[in-house]
Amino acid sequence: MTETQLNHPARIWLRNTYMTQPGMTKSRAAEELGISHKVLNALIEGNYSGNADNQLAKLDEQRTRLAGQISRPDIDLFHIPTPLMGRIWHAADEAKATHLLVTLSGKKQMGKTTAIEAYKMRYPETTVLVRMPAAPTVSKLVYRIAEAAGLARGRTIEETLTALRQHLCPRHLLIIDEAHLALTRPQGLDALDVLRELFDTCKCGLMIVVTDIGEEAMVSGPHATRLEQLLCRGEREQLPKEPIRADIRAIWEAYGLPEPDARTQATIGALARKSCFGQYTRRLRYAVTAARREGRALTWPDFIDVAEHFEACSH
Repeated sequence: MTETQLNHPARIWLRNTYMTQPGMTKSRAAEELGISHKVLNALIEGNYSGNADNQLAKLDEQRTRLAGQISRPDIDLFHIPTPLMGRIWHAADEAKATHLLVTLSGKKQMGKTTAIEAYKMRYPETTVLVRMPAAPTVSKLVYRIAEAAGLARGRTIEETLTALRQHLCPRHLLIIDEAHLALTRPQGLDALDVLRELFDTCKCGLMIVVTDIGEEAMVSGPHATRLEQLLCRGEREQLPKEPIRADIRAIWEAYGLPEPDARTQATIGALARKSCFGQYTRRLRYAVTAARREGRALTWPDFIDVAEHFEACSH
């Protein structure tokens, strides 16, 4: 790479800003930026041998996109602190303090991933956060845990496991998000067995995060007997079926909105019953973007306009 390419604003942003975010890993970065691990590493190290100008131009597009996402200087709108988040954090604290397993379950879009990402940001040195790989295998999971722990991949799985056993200790909390994905194939069950062995050896805290359907499959599905060896090492934390009013209020207040009128509250309630936080927060993001295009602050009518638009599109 040339001196100009090495000092390109997009590469400087990648190295000094984007990759230094709490909880950021190369796997996550490659996925979010839409580039391969090989290209990502080469750009970071400054030894990309292909068309660097083309790659830097693509990276600059991603930089612009990510910089334009919703933000407020006083709060992270992608990790809004809610009472539910506090409950999840408490469960994580208990897993770390007792060196036991907590199985956290809840409906999809209930904010589980958001909460554990925020927990990782709060305790970056002692929290190892991993998303269960798609089509999981022992090697995929082990290598992903090693990367999240800041360890180099060994030449073999056993070498990597040895490094993890030496690194993880009782002060750590290992969190496996989307753990129910392991139930889809025998290799995934093998990965959970290795996870159990690692947990037993290292005496760290362990939280596995699953959907409510995933938890039911773990407890009473065809592999329940085998999974009992893992689940009996702790307790379960089951989240409510939908957000409570205090959770919903925390989000609209984070966006700087006042108390909504009865019509708006009814719309929010319907969205929460349908998809927990999912549609509610997505429509707020669309609404704030529309308001910004017109150079003004977000209002509840903006939210209602967006909600009604997408409701009409669904019919």
